[in-house]
Amino acid sequence: MINTSFLFCLLLAGATTQLSGRVVDQDNQPVPDAIVVISTAKPRVGPAITCPSCYRDCARRTLSDDQGRFKIEDLSSKLLFSLAAGGAGYQGTVSEHFDPADYPAIKLVLKSAPDSPGLSSARGTVVDRGGNPIPGAEVRSRTIHRAGGRIGGRDDSVSPLTLTDTAGRFQLTAGEHIRAIDLRVTAAGFAEGEVHWQRADNKDVSVVLGPGASLRGRLLFNDTPLTSIEVGLVQENRIMGNLVTPMEVCTDAEGFFQFDQLPPDLDYAIYTHTGQDARGVLPVSLIQAPGHGQRAELGDIGAQSPHQLTIKVVTNNGKQLPDKSVVYVGRQKAWRGSTLTLPPVASGVVQINDLAREPVEISVRVPGLKVISCNPPLNEDLNRRYTVRVDGDTEIVFVVGE
Repeated sequence: MINTSFLFCLLLAGATTQLSGRVVDQDNQPVPDAIVVISTAKPRVGPAITCPSCYRDCARRTLSDDQGRFKIEDLSSKLLFSLAAGGAGYQGTVSEHFDPADYPAIKLVLKSAPDSPGLSSARGTVVDRGGNPIPGAEVRSRTIHRAGGRIGGRDDSVSPLTLTDTAGRFQLTAGEHIRAIDLRVTAAGFAEGEVHWQRADNKDVSVVLGPGASLRGRLLFNDTPLTSIEVGLVQENRIMGNLVTPMEVCTDAEGFFQFDQLPPDLDYAIYTHTGQDARGVLPVSLIQAPGHGQRAELGDIGAQSPHQLTIKVVTNNGKQLPDKSVVYVGRQKAWRGSTLTLPPVASGVVQINDLAREPVEISVRVPGLKVISCNPPLNEDLNRRYTVRVDGDTEIVFVVGE
């Protein structure tokens, strides 16, 4: 069978365009020798059927000249592009998605890295599995460990983002009160990686990235391909300290979907997203990814008939619901659910028309009010969520009051 991702790449080949502009600092002065890479891409028209960094043009890179000018040519005219840039002594930056036709001259502004007494550096290299440097890899400070035990949050002394240079080297600043940093590393064409830098070791760290694993399947409903349906995927284990890489792709014209560049040998939850009014739905299902460079063929997957969930929120005094009242419907192990805005009336109704037969979690958020009762009766957890199993079309009524 012909690889649909290969056909997609052929489709994007043809007419080409370019991105060009300047890299400058906060004072609008040129930054020479800055590295500029295509970070991600997305289709100009239609849904994305591959991951944002999986396009052929991603990871194309160049260096700015002595006037800060850069140019990346021979890019697909069917895509919009996000750029990442970095340079020695500067924090990295990632841009919005540019349409080359609308931006003949792009300006990328780099902020100076934190510079004050007591700062040191977290240094390292990013290489592939053959030991070759990966230029333009994006290195982010994911979790900051401070002296005294405080973990998480941002810190003004820590560079939030930097890019590796042409030799794969990177450097982030860190104040003396920073005990360790969990670094997250991304590069087009590779699965994401992470490394733990510790001040006490006083050593450069090394991050080895591989091509990652792939998952491929075909979504059918009544033996007919489900096309342009968004399929989500995320690691099952999402406790603090684990790298989490949620992805969404759409099925193609034959119902195929494919996830690439996944951290290998992990368990993933895969599902169709709610709120699409899809003809067929995939409940949250667990699958294990293979090793680096391998692809798991999931084959033809039969989707379920969708069910409707109707949620009615009623005030106990007949007054209308305040603005910004919402209902959130999520699913266990899925990455995101549906946020439904309630109308400003005394009895607001919202619906989801494409739920599978599985448990869902419902949160009702009404400013200044709380849930007094619900019908049918449901248990509320410590996070004010209610769980109900959808086994057919379902209706729930929540009464809210002070």
